[in-house]
Order: sequence, then C-alpha cells, then structure tokens
Amino acid sequence: METIALTDGRDLEYLDLGDPDGRPVVFLHGTPGTAGCAALFDDAARRQGVRLLAVSRPGYGRSTTTLPGLSTVARDVGELVGRLGIGQLAVWGTSGGGPYALAVGALLPDRVSRVAVVAGPAPYQQVAPEVLDAEDVRALELLASGDADGAVAQVMPGVRRAFDGVSRLPPGEFAEAFATMAPPNEHYFDSRPAEGATMFADVHRALERYDGLIRDNLSWLGPWDVDLGAVVAPTQLHYGDADAMVPAVHGEWLDARLPTAVLTIHAGAGHGDLTFGLAEDILSALR
Repeated sequence: METIALTDGRDLEYLDLGDPDGRPVVFLHGTPGTAGCAALFDDAARRQGVRLLAVSRPGYGRSTTTLPGLSTVARDVGELVGRLGIGQLAVWGTSGGGPYALAVGALLPDRVSRVAVVAGPAPYQQVAPEVLDAEDVRALELLASGDADGAVAQVMPGVRRAFDGVSRLPPGEFAEAFATMAPPNEHYFDSRPAEGATMFADVHRALERYDGLIRDNLSWLGPWDVDLGAVVAPTQLHYGDADAMVPAVHGEWLDARLPTAVLTIHAGAGHGDLTFGLAEDILSALR
C-alpha cells in the first residue's frame, strides 16, 4: 500500500497491482472497504494485461477524509494518475464504488476510455426513498443546507449501533459476525475461504473508523454532484436479479440517464457473484 500527498495537503492511499506495463484501470472499492480488497484481482489483472490502480477513498485506510461528494474522489483520481504519468485510463467501480466510477467518467471525459459499474447504487433518495430511515432523511436535509458536520452527527449513532458490536472484534470473530449481516442469499465466500479472509480483513480495516462509510452514504444516498450526461465513455452496467443489496432497479435508473450505457442484468446473480465473480470479464472488457 502506498500513499501520496495531494496538492491540497491531504493523503491518498492506493495500491498498484497487476501488470506494471499493462492497460491502466482504476478500481474503486465497495462500501465499506479500502484499496486492499483489490488484491483479490491481482492475478486476473496480470492475466488480462491490466495495471490495476486501486484507490482508498477519503476516510478509509490512510486517506484523509473530506466533505461528502463524488466529485472530490474523481479529482483525486485525476491527480493520482497524472502524478503517475498515466494518460488514458479505464475505470471500474463495484457496489459503493460505482457512483465514483461514473464521477471519474464525468469529470475526466478526455482521459477515460471506458467505465464499468458493477452493482453500484443510484441516488437512493430518487430510486428507492423507502429504504431511507428518518436519520438518513434528516442528514440529507442538513447536508443540502450546507451543514456537513450536522449531517455526519445525525447518522453517526445509527452507524455505531450497526457496527460497534462487530468492528471491535478480533479478525476471526469479525469475519464470522460480519458475514451474518449480509442478506441470506449472499454466500459467495462460503466456498472461497482464502478469498473471504482477504475481503473480511479489508472490511475490518475499513471500519477502524467510520469516516469513509458515513462519507460514502452521504455522497450517494441523496442528489449527486456530477452530471451523468457528461459520461461519454462507453459504460457497462452489471446488475443481478437476485441482488438484495443493490437491486437491478438502480441499474435501470442509471441506464436511462447515461448516454452510452449498456445494461446487463445477470439471472440468478447476487451481490458477491457480481462484485467479485465478474472480475476477469470486467478486466478483459476494460482492457
């Protein structure tokens, strides 16, 4: 794991994997997570001739937190790849990283050649407002009024109720406890214990503090600060009809608003099947 100091003084953590001479692809992890989960895709990236740059978003790992918003992450990606001497790139976002992948496409249209979003949420306030609880609604109102600190304070008690009991557990107990928080049909890692150990260790690290998790939710639950019409690169949208975490309606909403999107709904696929199981296919297409 490496860290650079951005021009505004913040730190940005990233991981440089795959083929160092391959096609650059920026990977944006799920929620909660860090760049470390991209280690699961290192071998696939090498096979596909891809240089995989995974970024820990603000508030995760050693990346300094910021105010909520998708565009900040897109600008961070632009600065990182510029510092690394990368011109053209593709971008891949899974689950909570999907909105940020679209933000990169929108803000860096001359540099992004392809975008892939796998089981990424659309703005919940517009697509599935019934999912938001009273704390979420009030937090989004505070955020819209310019009170970001108040918004964070509004949702912090709920996050603590949800995660304090598991985030402080030792690694082995954490993995078992966190797995039980997923919907009943999400058993992707049951038959892949080594991969599961990597994934759960990364989530455990991501929950050492709640800055990134809260920032993510406030960034994409309400209105987004990017124009989806500005995403001109060919965009793949992958969703599953058995995904209870990010249902396919999110992909349908995005597909209707992205000018070059192609939506694929995978029959029988759950969240893990998509976000981890499609890696080789996604990297092949982005290459």
